[in-house]
Amino acid sequence: MMDGGAAGGDRAWDPSRPGAIERLQVVYKIAERCNLNCSYCYYYNMGDETALERPARASLGATRSLATWLADGARELGFSEIRISFHGGEPMLVRALEFAEACRIFQETLAPVVNLQFSIQTNATLMTEGGLEALRGFEVSVGVSIDGDRADHDRYRLDHQGRSSFDQTKAAIKRLMAESQTSPSLQPSTISVVDPKIDYAATYRYLRGLGVQSMHFLLPDRSADDWSAEVEREAETIGRGLLALFEAWLDEANRDMQIRFITHALAHFETGGPPAPPALRKKNQIIVARSDQTVAIDDSLIPALDWYSATPEFAIRDHSLRQVLADPIFATMDAVEATLPDGCRDCRWAAMCRGGDL
Repeated sequence: MMDGGAAGGDRAWDPSRPGAIERLQVVYKIAERCNLNCSYCYYYNMGDETALERPARASLGATRSLATWLADGARELGFSEIRISFHGGEPMLVRALEFAEACRIFQETLAPVVNLQFSIQTNATLMTEGGLEALRGFEVSVGVSIDGDRADHDRYRLDHQGRSSFDQTKAAIKRLMAESQTSPSLQPSTISVVDPKIDYAATYRYLRGLGVQSMHFLLPDRSADDWSAEVEREAETIGRGLLALFEAWLDEANRDMQIRFITHALAHFETGGPPAPPALRKKNQIIVARSDQTVAIDDSLIPALDWYSATPEFAIRDHSLRQVLADPIFATMDAVEATLPDGCRDCRWAAMCRGGDL
């Protein structure tokens, strides 16, 4: 989810105002297909099938157009940083040479204008020597999706024929860990989707056994509209599981070991609490760039499909970046995110949770 937005002073926050955003994060759907069929996947298995209507892979011509569009926008809006986050689908469906060429295009076009960073989120089952070389050469930070040991991982993360993806993912993590000894950017972080059936203290120990030093755990996609007694019980079980995870992390007493939700939570107990964003300035703004040369809002909001399906999309040939960010959807999302839901006002965790994801 996006970092907290800022509204202050005499004016509302306006993302199209030069200087309003410090970093633009571009989630680049360089591949709009996936070799796995994870049953919980928000992108394919929550009712939105529009990805299948777009090109399976972004062409190099599309990448050049996007890079030029971003460079023009960065000059106009004064971003200090752009992060290109290669995503999908599965971004490693793109051939290694083509992926390296895409990185080169972004580097040559954007690096003279902004501080450019690369990252990739991958299931890592398609890792090749050429892919490793491209990741190393362009210092691409690597995130790998893995849900734990074989039994936990294979509960949901199967391919389209129902086959396991575990061995390939585990082997790739081990290879990345070995390569990171000389190329630190290749040290993988992991993302795991939380499930009430999983022992998260055991998951923590398993991932640590692979050498992982940065983990992120995603809660299941639920909203207030999904409430039932069963969901309530699931939430309580997940809470106990995350507590066990916290205790396993605490027992290790390793300051170099990062778990995103723990880092976020503990910031509220530090002296002064988490730093407030500067008035009228947002640290991180997300846009999604798709294979058909359109851009849109953060697509992790697809689970709110009735709402998401009515949000705008923009063809980059017809809209500048500033025009895209001037659309009311961005300021509206920021304002809603900064507003505590009525049902949360009396909760003792309101200042920390802020009502959850948008």
